[in-house]
Amino acid sequence: MKKNKQVGYLGPEGTFSHEAVLKVVNDDSVIVPYDNIIHIFESLENDEIDEAIVPIENSTEGSVLVTLDALMHFDLNINKELELPIKHNLLVQKGKNLDDIVVICSHQQALAQCRNYLNGINKQVHAMPSTANAARYVTELSTAAVIGNEILSEKYNLEILEHNIQDYDNNVTRFVLISKESQDEITGGDKTSIVISLKGDKPGGLYEILKVFADLGINLTKIESRPSKRGMGKYLFFIDMQGHKNEPNIVKALSKIESEVGLLKILGSYATINVGGN
Repeated sequence: MKKNKQVGYLGPEGTFSHEAVLKVVNDDSVIVPYDNIIHIFESLENDEIDEAIVPIENSTEGSVLVTLDALMHFDLNINKELELPIKHNLLVQKGKNLDDIVVICSHQQALAQCRNYLNGINKQVHAMPSTANAARYVTELSTAAVIGNEILSEKYNLEILEHNIQDYDNNVTRFVLISKESQDEITGGDKTSIVISLKGDKPGGLYEILKVFADLGINLTKIESRPSKRGMGKYLFFIDMQGHKNEPNIVKALSKIESEVGLLKILGSYATINVGGN
């Protein structure tokens, strides 16, 4: 009998990662929550799950650095991406109002994405491991409120006191679906992600690499540096580009830069899942 697909995500239930995984799994898939992103990658590497969805970037707070580092360290591939609109709400025990609230709690990313709102209400702020952990805390403490998504109101029997309190209306988190498999089919709307390191300290070294892509008409959608952890001043560069790794111009570009860099790792080629607005 065929085993149901096991899909990991950053739990617990009620988080935005939970919301994201529900957008991509089939009805017969089994979703498996994990307490941190590294455990997800380890489970994939050990074949305990088939694939997983992890956050990689937020439009206001930037990249999820632990995900970038794990993509470099583990031999896994990005197969799809989705952009999830993030709508933050203030939730309280039913019947409570803002005057009853002493402390606002949530995951540090959610708190950071609602700085303007928090500055305006002058309440204590408490960071917690996840929005779901914070919601459970609120069910036990009537003077606490949680910042999170609408799922929390249903799961923890909380009331939404204020809707859409995030600083920016276009707040979006980008998630990637990862597995051991490589997505080799060209869809026509793909992206490819790579990571490189430069050879030595040659002046203009990064410019020469980027010029290869420009000369071949390849649009780079993101470039980000991360410490290589091999000494001060040594960096890895994460690059996203439009196009699939098997398209001729990308094949040519990657072949050309491979001999010019100290490291080239293809993280995957993938299409975007359209999840619509929330």
